Amino acid sequence: MGLFHSRRRQVYPTRGEGGLELEWIGNARVGEKLGEGVSCVVHAARFEDADVALKLYKAGSIERHARLLGGELVEFEYRRNRAFFEAPGLGRYVARPLAYLSTAGVAAMVQERLDGRLYYDLYRDGEIGDEVFEHIREIVRLAHAAELFDVDLHAGNFLVVRDDSGERIPKMFDFNFIPFYLHPPNPAVWLGVQLGILDRAWRDRRKLKAFHDFTRMDRKRELFGKEGSDDRS
Repeated sequence: MGLFHSRRRQVYPTRGEGGLELEWIGNARVGEKLGEGVSCVVHAARFEDADVALKLYKAGSIERHARLLGGELVEFEYRRNRAFFEAPGLGRYVARPLAYLSTAGVAAMVQERLDGRLYYDLYRDGEIGDEVFEHIREIVRLAHAAELFDVDLHAGNFLVVRDDSGERIPKMFDFNFIPFYLHPPNPAVWLGVQLGILDRAWRDRRKLKAFHDFTRMDRKRELFGKEGSDDRS
């Protein structure tokens, strides 16, 4: 997939019960819808003879990112995804980024398709415990060692999968979160960054402590239904 810069954006047209009018995006053949989140709709797709997940970004999210940080949302997420994937020790915990496209009103990213269930659902159902959460802690430790900070730490961004040994591990698949030190969310945080009171690991520590507070995820479920999880199982 090539990259082509364009500021023309659109809401992706649908047909019937959410079927895309677009059958191909770049070199990816678009399939069934897998889920929907605030920033994108996720579809199954075929790309280079592999089953993949295809993220189609929403116009509002694209515009918001350009306003807050500048540049292309899809390129930002792809590069951040790749930085995490290539960091020492983190590859096993990260969905592989494959390609991205931004042209003619379409912004899309191709990513490894994961076979698993959301951490949120499994924890709610009592099917996982501290053993999986310890991997979340390890992800944060490895990310910080690689100078990657402000991970988007919430239970809707991790699918729990089986690795090659059969162990259950969490895998990250969402990387469009703008770190607070690049764009502080409010004046208090901006001042804390300017004065050096808040280091770049500040919000990760706070989110890790509150990881099992599902208020945000519950709100997303109310807004989008179960699809709001971006669940790719």
